[in-house]
Amino acid sequence: MRIKLFRVRSSVVVVIAAAWLAALAPAHGQRPAASAAKWTPDRTPDGQPDMQGIYNRSGVGGLDPGALEAQGHRPENPIDPSENNPLSVSNRPDGLANVDRGFGEAGSGARQRGPRRPGGIVDPPNKILPWKPEEDAKRRDFLLHTNPAAGLRYVETDARCALPGLFLGGGPYQFLQPPGALVILSEYSHFTRVIHLDGRPHLGKNLRLFLGDSVGRWEGNTLVVDTTNYNGLTAYSREIPYLSDALRTVERFTITDAKTIDYEVTIDDPKLFTKPWKVAGVYSKAENLTDLLEYACAEGSQTLVNIFGEPPRK
Repeated sequence: MRIKLFRVRSSVVVVIAAAWLAALAPAHGQRPAASAAKWTPDRTPDGQPDMQGIYNRSGVGGLDPGALEAQGHRPENPIDPSENNPLSVSNRPDGLANVDRGFGEAGSGARQRGPRRPGGIVDPPNKILPWKPEEDAKRRDFLLHTNPAAGLRYVETDARCALPGLFLGGGPYQFLQPPGALVILSEYSHFTRVIHLDGRPHLGKNLRLFLGDSVGRWEGNTLVVDTTNYNGLTAYSREIPYLSDALRTVERFTITDAKTIDYEVTIDDPKLFTKPWKVAGVYSKAENLTDLLEYACAEGSQTLVNIFGEPPRK
């Protein structure tokens, strides 16, 4: 009898202890709430939290529930709104795709480590973008002219070596922090983005840029970046092959530890959408990389010749 009683008491103790430990641990799929608050990053000479390094980005693809960004695996129909496409980031069990040195989100590299983070469209919750009906119809008609391309404007940006879309490419990206700025260098397409942190106002409305005019401010470990003055000549992604010059984005780069930056961007494009929407992802340190490689897309490219034939000769 004593032996049985001892065993029962021991089992109770084990159960209570297990429940106590489970209460202390973060729930599966949740980020430890105190991790970002406890992390104290180093500072740059001008006082910025130091986020310098080379990163891969994941989670921002899959802008349509049935489609991935251009550089990842592609569904047969890029305008299919179905949620049954297993390739969609929003349908992956971990919410994130693999990351490698390549220029897309779905690669063969190492999977993101650590707690699961939101990826893809996070607002609206149903992941259906708030298109103006007439604009969504225009988008679908546009995509029907992309394969085969009916003209130069219908050739994907990456195929004609143009600047990538807002959500195209997974890195690598190099973050540099000269005084009063954050500079983001992209290996893909070799573009450079400067985020001004010196308190300057936005450019005048008549000055328009491919990457927009970015000004930012620090809120603790979070860099908040407001970007306006887009020229409307780039794109969101493969399934959203253009954007408007009315676009305004607000990004939040939150340093959570020495290797991770949580990313969130709010899209406000009133010419195309009825209300703002939001995408989330993560930048992870690419510790095996020490420098960006040369990217020479246009050299020897036969893409346009293959589509349209040889140009007329004089």
